[in-house]
Amino acid sequence: MTHTIHAEPLTSLCRDIFAAAGTPDDIAAIVAESLVMTNLFGHDSHGVLRVKQYITMIRSGMIQPRQRPQVGKRFGATAMVSGGYGFGQVGARFAADLARKLGGEYGIAAVSLGQTTHIGRLGEYTAQIAAEGLIGIGFTSGTMYRGWVTPYGGRERVFGTNPMSFAVPCLAGETLLLDFATAGVAHGKIVLARAKEKPAPSGMMLDRHGNPTTDAQLLDKGAVLLPMGLHKGSGLAMMMELIPTLLAGHRPIIAPDFHFGNPTLLLALSPEAFDDSTDFAAQVDALKSRVKAVRPAAGFEEVLLPGEPEARAYARRVCAGIPLPDAVWADLRELAKELGVNL
Repeated sequence: MTHTIHAEPLTSLCRDIFAAAGTPDDIAAIVAESLVMTNLFGHDSHGVLRVKQYITMIRSGMIQPRQRPQVGKRFGATAMVSGGYGFGQVGARFAADLARKLGGEYGIAAVSLGQTTHIGRLGEYTAQIAAEGLIGIGFTSGTMYRGWVTPYGGRERVFGTNPMSFAVPCLAGETLLLDFATAGVAHGKIVLARAKEKPAPSGMMLDRHGNPTTDAQLLDKGAVLLPMGLHKGSGLAMMMELIPTLLAGHRPIIAPDFHFGNPTLLLALSPEAFDDSTDFAAQVDALKSRVKAVRPAAGFEEVLLPGEPEARAYARRVCAGIPLPDAVWADLRELAKELGVNL
């Protein structure tokens, strides 16, 4: 069963819950807006499903709700940002904006984000860069030793779901966005399946004995997620585990004082810094048109571009509302009651 609610009241509810838990109003608004926008784009695994998790993390001290990001080190077109273990969305937006500014100045920029908690949907921040006419690239780790994904051929948790994202500017201010986990399926999607009391997608999980399973209820009972693309996804997951984590100042890999988080590396590239004789956005649109013109294979109605399912979900949900599983809605209601928030 689901409960449908429109974006504006859902955003207000989540904002008020975070504020009642000790979050400054402006930060509460950013986090709520980010979560609900993620629901609008159809990625319910990274949307308001996370509110209960975040409140639990605030109460346990894992999220410091009043912390704001700061630049810890600058070197030319690179920077290290520390989130102070505040909300990851706030730190990631800050890092993306800094990458955009440095990319515009130097033609290319790299900004790492450390001491960060869960940042939400990585594509939000590469799209933020691309909206200013730059190419946005993002890498995130899960991070180490709190992973869900087994290396190819294994049955023990090592990696996070470790997403990658690429966003390029198109004509008319649009963005072509690619955003995917290096796991076969994001951890949050298994959490969502569990909340809906539905099976996990086939071929994405092993139980604790190393046997294939679709039982989402086994997620906290020793089950592991599989990497996408067999050994190729496993290799990508390892690189995502290393590069953003170490460049964000998390050291060493086997540190006993591990802290939950999503160390992130954001890159911003200015097309004009490389070739100012070609209209980059126009060429992106030309390739999009060519891909859309491809005749569909048997069993397909059309060829979809990266980000097209999300754009359609947004158009649908911004009018019809966001469907929430009853378990997620019940969590929000319970939090509102606990914190004295008016529904």
